[in-house]
Amino acid sequence: MQTLDPVELAEHERRLGTISRTLFYVTAKNRTTGLPESIGLWDGDDVEEFTIDGDVRTYYGPSIMEVPTINGGVGLDVRQISVKVPHLSPEVQNMLRLYDPRLAPVEMHRAVYSLETNNLIGLRRIFKGWITKAPITTGAEGQEGRADISLVSAARSLTRKLALYRSNADQRARLVTDRGREYGSTSGLKEVWWGEGRVVNQPRLAVTNVNQRDPSTWGP
Repeated sequence: MQTLDPVELAEHERRLGTISRTLFYVTAKNRTTGLPESIGLWDGDDVEEFTIDGDVRTYYGPSIMEVPTINGGVGLDVRQISVKVPHLSPEVQNMLRLYDPRLAPVEMHRAVYSLETNNLIGLRRIFKGWITKAPITTGAEGQEGRADISLVSAARSLTRKLALYRSNADQRARLVTDRGREYGSTSGLKEVWWGEGRVVNQPRLAVTNVNQRDPSTWGP
């Protein structure tokens, strides 16, 4: 359940109408430098800056054609959505060609404006996840091309399988010459002594009481 900002809630209660915009922010690796870089897209007009989590982000628009309805809910369901963007936009071209979008983290926010004053009255996150694929569709003559960006929610990270066991067999499966855990299964069964001698229990020798010896064997 999302909590609305009091200013936005009051505007909704006035029933004068609001305008919603979708903000799309991705951080992907630059194919040339290998460094992570971020770019923002939105379905608003021109270029706009928004402060999110103390960070000033720049969003270029209009760079989003269609965003499906994103329904929130309680639980750990993995959500998948597809966002359509025009591939002729310079910013979209950079995101898909200059950067490597595969598995790039994405955040989507909803910006709400007052229809009466056109002022920003609400800004909240509606989606967090990763890009799984971004195929580009070239439009026919006289038609506009697009890219369909497929997203998966962050809940997918909870479906990852457990790591392999720490065993010699697993190490050899990765690299046949890896002997790093060759003696791992028996290491806890061996005694290792550091800085002291080992005490071994020896059987006691029988000692005869000198008072019970034969008197003939006594010396002078």
